[in-house]
Amino acid sequence: MKSLILFLVVAVLFVGCRDHEEITTYSKTIYYGDINSDMVVGIDVDTMSLKSVVASNGHTPYEISSAFDQELYVINRQDYTIGIFDTEGDSIVSQIDLNFMPRSTSINGSDTLVSGVNEPSEAVITASTASDTYSDSPYLLPTSFGGSNATGHPVWVDDDYFLLLDRTENTIELYQKGVYTPISKVTTSSSVHHVLNRDGIFYGVLEGKQNDTSPGVIKFSVSNGRIMLIQERLLSTLAGLPIDFESATWGSHHAALHPNAEYIYLGSAEGNVFVLDLETLSLADTFVSGKGIGHFLFYNDLLITTNHYDTFKSFYDVQLPTENRFIKNLTFSSSIYSGITMQSHTTHIIDGCIYFAFNTDVSSTLYKVDLSTMEITDALEMNGRYLLMGSFVSTSTTTDGM
Repeated sequence: MKSLILFLVVAVLFVGCRDHEEITTYSKTIYYGDINSDMVVGIDVDTMSLKSVVASNGHTPYEISSAFDQELYVINRQDYTIGIFDTEGDSIVSQIDLNFMPRSTSINGSDTLVSGVNEPSEAVITASTASDTYSDSPYLLPTSFGGSNATGHPVWVDDDYFLLLDRTENTIELYQKGVYTPISKVTTSSSVHHVLNRDGIFYGVLEGKQNDTSPGVIKFSVSNGRIMLIQERLLSTLAGLPIDFESATWGSHHAALHPNAEYIYLGSAEGNVFVLDLETLSLADTFVSGKGIGHFLFYNDLLITTNHYDTFKSFYDVQLPTENRFIKNLTFSSSIYSGITMQSHTTHIIDGCIYFAFNTDVSSTLYKVDLSTMEITDALEMNGRYLLMGSFVSTSTTTDGM
């Protein structure tokens, strides 16, 4: 009889457990570094609300970048550390110690390449430990457009080779893992900010020097341990230049490759966009955007420019790269604030919408824009926060529904 009662109790419990349904909830979060307060800020983009605010492990967390699994790198540009941020617990769980202040990172397999702010140096991070320093020169104040950072963004060539963009010497340097001085090196007309790669050909953005040297593009390949220069094209040498360019403010930041055609889009600080044919680096089109064009985001046949020193973003139809058509400017501020990067470097397309931070000296607002209408549909104001570079993370949590 006791055995029968025990069987019935177990059976009821088993059936009851089977009736419980698991519930999965999803979280969509953008994490930014607040350089005003040395905080990592998490924003829930579904509810457009603050999710978390966590103290950084160092000073000036300028960039929050992707790491491995559900972790992020906290790039402390005025410190000698990178924080490891766990997005499941919204906390910094460890850190990577460096011999220089970090500028930005690039991941290749299990290795992360990090470039320097205060030294023209790089290191390879493996399993949260940094290598010895790759470098061949001391710091000198860069003279090109783009500030005092010693390096541009890090670039992997393949699993064994990488580039260091030395802004202090105006050089592109090739390194092999384990060899701490360059195995190949070329000097450029001005410093290189970042490098794009298509089909094994590299395109570096020449930042230019105001009232001195035009920005441009340097085209090269890497083979047999050597950098092979193909062409260096300065914008000042192009036919058909816009009449409103100003050499006193000319300077370039980032470029982007058209996703469906062989063209590169290059912005200039005074507000013009230059579209170059990749084969010849000749001018295919030029059009006006906002001041401080820093980044380009392609979405189907739509192009959106980030205008760092202006009040609006610009939208263009770029189905034909030789005939780019202006659609509209979308305004986010009534005033320009001098000395402020007014629009964040990073933007994020989520569920068909674009989210980005807009910054002034008194407020920072994350806007949600419906790309089907190109109109603002929601906004979150975060007074006093200065948010420039972030990463999007989507996580899921499964719980018993009982």
